[in-house]
Amino acid sequence: MQGQAIQKPKIIDSPDTDLEALNVLVVDDEALIRETLCTYLQHLGVRHVDTAPNGKIAIEALSHGEYDYIFIDLMMPEMGGMEVLKHLDDKGSPTAVIVMTGYPSMEKVIEAMRHGASDFLIKPFRLQDVKVSIERIHRLHSLMEKNWLLNQELEQKRQVEKLNDELQKKIKEKTLLYEIIDSLSKINLSEDLYTYIVKKACEACNAEKACFLIYDPAKSSLFSFTHYGIPNLKPGTEVKLFQNGRKMPYIDKGFIDANLVQSNGKPVFSHSTCRLPNLLSVPFQIRGELFGVLMVAKKNGEGYFDKDDEFILNFLAEKAALNVENMALYHNLKENLFATLASLVSAIEARDRYTQQHSERVTRLSLEIAYEMRCHPDELRKLESAGPLHDIGKIGIDDHILKKAGRLTDEEFEVIKTHPIIGVNIVSHLGLDDDELAIIRNHHERWDGKGYPDGLKGKEIPKLARILSVADAFDAMNSDRAYRQRLGFSQCIEELKKNSGTQFDPEVVEAAMEVLKI
Repeated sequence: MQGQAIQKPKIIDSPDTDLEALNVLVVDDEALIRETLCTYLQHLGVRHVDTAPNGKIAIEALSHGEYDYIFIDLMMPEMGGMEVLKHLDDKGSPTAVIVMTGYPSMEKVIEAMRHGASDFLIKPFRLQDVKVSIERIHRLHSLMEKNWLLNQELEQKRQVEKLNDELQKKIKEKTLLYEIIDSLSKINLSEDLYTYIVKKACEACNAEKACFLIYDPAKSSLFSFTHYGIPNLKPGTEVKLFQNGRKMPYIDKGFIDANLVQSNGKPVFSHSTCRLPNLLSVPFQIRGELFGVLMVAKKNGEGYFDKDDEFILNFLAEKAALNVENMALYHNLKENLFATLASLVSAIEARDRYTQQHSERVTRLSLEIAYEMRCHPDELRKLESAGPLHDIGKIGIDDHILKKAGRLTDEEFEVIKTHPIIGVNIVSHLGLDDDELAIIRNHHERWDGKGYPDGLKGKEIPKLARILSVADAFDAMNSDRAYRQRLGFSQCIEELKKNSGTQFDPEVVEAAMEVLKI
């Protein structure tokens, strides 16, 4: 608070520090986190550690005594951590508050800092991060205390300005760190991730060039994957690694000299951080194994890369590597689930010899039409993943209706019309996005609004569902069914043309004609 002396908290700043007098409060609605932190702090030598399951009980504890440190979760029942921060801020308490959260949005970070949060731990965190955080707060509080004292003595103006600059630098650094975390949390596609990495590396380190190289253990080489500010570097360029008796392999100096900056013969190792005046390189490691290397070069202006740049780049590499691993795990899980469901679709289709491999053919034709329409690669991926599942809802339709040789009654057709809804209900918990779900739900909608289940009209119908609708209809007409024989190829084409603008999107039909070479 303005005008009050800053009380220096008790700090874990060396192995010899006496921690017995340190008072700590751990506030989290998860008992395991409370117990683990309590045990770890006591292991460090802190004897007085209290816990609270929510903010309400924490404020009650604060009314009975003061704490040097509070570890607090933001999201808790009854009262969250932000209310406790505001309470402490209003009191002008010198307590150092370390916020623990698994969802560090920029808005929450800024609000928490405004109300006096000293540091943040992003869940899941390592126990050693707790000690590092306390030490970091000690350094920050020391700077703040010196700043306050120097402000009382005008003759020490230069030191005050220096400390203020350092504080601003720390705030800027912390804001950058959480901006990186926030941005990475919103990236779902791997190509977007790598593009972000090289651009953010240049921006954060004020560099002109950056590149990310993928490691291929089979060839013991690196390969260029993406870059920024290096126009002549082609993706897939091999970058050899050499050892020549050294303990660790180093990156081809010729590649560095030609594309980044003159290394003056100094080795740049692939498996460890290397900092030269105008070149900085950090490894990407996943579970202790090298995955790739991020390099930045040519500091703007006349400066050189320093320890702050090294810290930022290592932080970016560490967090991005976690993203890569999580994406890989997610995609593997998703592919396994889709493969299981695709097998289920095949089993459903195998019950009826007339519809065997129907979903596979429809998906293949849909992709060809989408490619002809110059759809975005992400749209092609969505068709490829959800297309095989478009009829999965038929698992809920009785065989006597699906295999009926004659015309369906109105009641039976109403049952058939439920299969898109059944399909969406089956896959709704698999993490599919709206476009993928729409392929399953809306592939029987009509351009004129007379389709089902939602009666959508024209471009109200999602684009990918419109594409699959044409492919689905063509394959149905071009296949034998229990109630009729297949139509001739030319007759199928005529039916598509005839129903363009009524049942089908004319643009999709036009693309289908190109694919079918008519």
